[in-house]
Amino acid sequence: MKLIYILIFELLNLIDLRYRVRLFGNFLDKIRMFFLRKCGAKIGNNSRIGSNVFILNYKNLDIGNFSSIGKNSELFNYEIFKIGNNVDIGTQLYINTANHIFSDNKIPLSKQGAKNNPIILENDIWVGARVTILSGSYIPERVVIGAGSIISKKLEKNKVYAGNPARIINEL
Repeated sequence: MKLIYILIFELLNLIDLRYRVRLFGNFLDKIRMFFLRKCGAKIGNNSRIGSNVFILNYKNLDIGNFSSIGKNSELFNYEIFKIGNNVDIGTQLYINTANHIFSDNKIPLSKQGAKNNPIILENDIWVGARVTILSGSYIPERVVIGAGSIISKKLEKNKVYAGNPARIINEL
């Protein structure tokens, strides 16, 4: 039965009517979130995921209330990817909870494997378009991340970050 839910979600995920026919797009969002929950994801009230979002592992996705992920995003969530409440994420987000291991010079890089670490976004966060968030990153409450930024570490709360790598550019 779960396979049927996955297939239905994936088919609905291809349809993008949110900006063309707003009323029908909102209805389609609710149906997609219903099937996403049936696939094993934890999705809070009034949260949504845009169309054409790739999700590697449904059961490792945990989204709070009133949060959203923009369309055309890629979630390589080998480990838990948790989003708190009131988090707004722009389009084309890239998430990867895995990182290559390269500690032994005697073993080829491709044979050293990977290490998975969760990515946590707390409450009240705004993430711009085309942001990359890498394995083990932690984003505390009240943070703004500018478009195109790359996050690979624990950030400080009440700050505005931008760049590659992301740096503090302002305070909230």
